[in-house]
Amino acid sequence: MKAVLYGRYSSDKQRDASITDQFRNCERAAEQEGLEVIARYDDKGISGTTTDRPGYQAMLADAKDRKFDVLIVDDLSRISREDIEMKQVVKRFKFWGIRIISVSDGFDSDSKGYKLHVGVKGLMNELYIDDLREKTHRGLTGQALKGNNTGGRSYGYRHIPTEDPSRRDEYGRPVVTAVRREIDEAQAKWVRQIFEWYANGRSPRWIAGELNRLGVPSPRNSTWAASAIHGNPEMGTGLLNNPLYDGVYIWNRSEWVKDPETGKRRRRLRPEDEWIRTDMPELRIVPKGLWESVRKRQQSKREKSAAIRKALHDNARTGAGSKYLFSGLLKCGECSANYIIADSYRYGCSTNVNRGPAACSNGIRVRRTLVEQLLLDGIKRDLFTPEGIELFKRETTRLLTEYKARQKPDHAALRKRLTKIEKEIDNIMDAIKAGIITPSTKGALTEAEAAKVELEKALHVDTSHLDRIAVVLPGAVDRFRELVENLETVAHRDMARARTQIKHLVGGEIKLIPTGEGYLEAELAGDYAGLVKLANESPGARGTGAKLSLVAGARNQLYLLFAAPGLMAR
Repeated sequence: MKAVLYGRYSSDKQRDASITDQFRNCERAAEQEGLEVIARYDDKGISGTTTDRPGYQAMLADAKDRKFDVLIVDDLSRISREDIEMKQVVKRFKFWGIRIISVSDGFDSDSKGYKLHVGVKGLMNELYIDDLREKTHRGLTGQALKGNNTGGRSYGYRHIPTEDPSRRDEYGRPVVTAVRREIDEAQAKWVRQIFEWYANGRSPRWIAGELNRLGVPSPRNSTWAASAIHGNPEMGTGLLNNPLYDGVYIWNRSEWVKDPETGKRRRRLRPEDEWIRTDMPELRIVPKGLWESVRKRQQSKREKSAAIRKALHDNARTGAGSKYLFSGLLKCGECSANYIIADSYRYGCSTNVNRGPAACSNGIRVRRTLVEQLLLDGIKRDLFTPEGIELFKRETTRLLTEYKARQKPDHAALRKRLTKIEKEIDNIMDAIKAGIITPSTKGALTEAEAAKVELEKALHVDTSHLDRIAVVLPGAVDRFRELVENLETVAHRDMARARTQIKHLVGGEIKLIPTGEGYLEAELAGDYAGLVKLANESPGARGTGAKLSLVAGARNQLYLLFAAPGLMAR
């Protein structure tokens, strides 16, 4: 019987010795059970509330492939601190015929009352996490009331640890009891400069570009972005919204909560009466008058935006989706960032727009309406040359032929495999009748029976629709031509659908490459698998019974040139 061990610790106060201790207990249990330990998996410094753990995922993958018979852990909380995840793991391992042994809490998935045990243990683990969260929050509240740092860094400050010389950690160093902030004047001067620029009418985009031009180090040692400057005033994010620059420390403004459907953490604003405010005038970086000037300009911009949205009503941007045909498809050939609406009527590289020419030198702007018209004209013109149509037919024929070859089952091979599986099942049943019953025996039987069911399904699958796929080809070119020529009409009715069609036509993206002459060269790559899919899904193709899922075929290159002030095509 083959066994594996899994160990984990989450606290940064623990060391690798914690894993060693866990494995020692597990190895003792393996020896008592007469098991051969073939592998060890571990995760160091990772919480049990997340499944995104390399060692854990590797162990699950090997379990699914039946590479071992028994999993041994020191206690069940090493597997997970989430009740639902814990129960799911036990269910999956039972289905795979793999036994779970937890040494410290006496759990054994082969025991009669294992469901009750795992239910109680899972609930205890979740209560432990809730209690730990409350204690941590209580401790951080105390630190916040004293004005100490409770996590994270703010540009313009350095962190100074407060040590207790009477206490030592495991490395013999004084224990750090708190961390306080101190103004870092080298950064603070740039904080004041940013506030002055904004108060004098400069935009966050201009400020980010100027900081990058001057080579000012950013908070994350990258390049400055406009979003890092303007942020979200309501959430208190962004450099312009940090109240610490005004000498006020606010803690407990927001909390992170896990979405039960996606498992992702989301930031949520707490009620204002739960915020903890501490006056710390010694940490003020921005003069009061300058701070208020920035607040007034932000409020003025919010009021103007609200008035515009009210005037536009249904035409206002609501975040429900882009209203431009090529949004998300245009890519900068210099830095690979998205091309975005840079101003009221032109496209521009997002890196250049938000971070300035020091981050990306491609500063060419092109009118949105002309870009859209020229690209649509180019697609219509160059995809339907005699050569293009002939290539489309050849690729369509090739893809359909390959698809049919992949989809039609090899009955002789399937019957041969089915006979082999049935013989394996007979052998396992003979072993069970002889009294040889082990977890691996049960697992092998379950796996063989599942394989038999799948083979029987494959033998009886209806493949008549594959012969009807040929009817797609004769009208595919006409349907595809109609689809392309009606793109503008579709865009007026359903922008999202038109954008999806264009994505198939151009292979997912359009590169806009700046040239030395001040032009943008647009490179489109047509994906013929996408073209076949679109032609098959068009209204004229309905009722054929053909459903395609094809791999990428040949690609057709299409080039255009965009001039900086206007547009020019080739």
